[in-house]
Amino acid sequence: MTGTREDDWGLVPEDDQFHPPETDDPWWTETVWFSWMIPERKLLGYFYPAFRANMGIQFGGILVVDQSAVVPWELPAFEWSWHEPLPGPPDLLDTKDLHSGMWLRCVEPGRVFRFGREGDDVSFDLTFEALCQPLLTRQEPPFNHGAHIDQPGRVTGRFELHGESLEVDCITMRDRSWGVRRAGRQPKVGYDHGTASARDGFLSISVDRRGDDRVQRGYLLRDGVWSALVEGQRSVERDAEQRPARIDIEAVDALGRSLHATGRPVSRCVFKAYPHMFCWASLTGWDLDGIRCWGEDQDVWHPGKWRRFVLAERGAGLRPQ
Repeated sequence: MTGTREDDWGLVPEDDQFHPPETDDPWWTETVWFSWMIPERKLLGYFYPAFRANMGIQFGGILVVDQSAVVPWELPAFEWSWHEPLPGPPDLLDTKDLHSGMWLRCVEPGRVFRFGREGDDVSFDLTFEALCQPLLTRQEPPFNHGAHIDQPGRVTGRFELHGESLEVDCITMRDRSWGVRRAGRQPKVGYDHGTASARDGFLSISVDRRGDDRVQRGYLLRDGVWSALVEGQRSVERDAEQRPARIDIEAVDALGRSLHATGRPVSRCVFKAYPHMFCWASLTGWDLDGIRCWGEDQDVWHPGKWRRFVLAERGAGLRPQ
């Protein structure tokens, strides 16, 4: 599993391995993210270990979301750490040494992964099998800091939550990233995905700098043909608490095909993966050009920008019309 030869999806073996920092910048960061869902329970789960090797720390953890709560301390599961020691470079091809009982194994590079966690309240042993090629972003907007891999796949396996045993069989997303990720100004980002099968799905990554929420990256998978998005727009209708209630994605891919997707969140949580990032992470049902599927809406803000926005909206509601 060494070398740099690309496979037919543009991946190289090193993409699955731990990346030694390419700079001594303390903000060099590497992340691994897998998600899973049980839509009939309105349940969404995250597995998210992250590493800052130049600081000698690992952080992240797991969370489980349903309709019962939105703040982290009331979720069915939220076990998150910020400054766990990182004794040395982890072997991300096969490691049981992650904090909070998490473990990860690469079964087939770029295709099949097992990930899990053992704990008193939450444990799982899940397998991710890729459905198609990933979206590869290497030093390109909006991930200028380094590399990003976004890939849909089927996740299956066992999941135990507070003594209840649940079966997982869903289609969802994973991502990987590495590069310099400094604390500071977090742009407003929309990360939206929905996948029905190996033939139909989408990913839209939009950045809103001036109220335009333009799609910068993504793909459309239609009738088994994958093509990158080249332009588009995300629009959001919000509820009385300014949480996303309806999301519309209108975009065009490199083949000239149009994407129309409308999503409605069914459960959500406040997710702060980093102190300088605020996110409404929502399990979302999508209508993808007439095809029903499940996925997510991630509505990402800098905390200060969110505060100013929500206070302004509350103030507008108090003013005479």
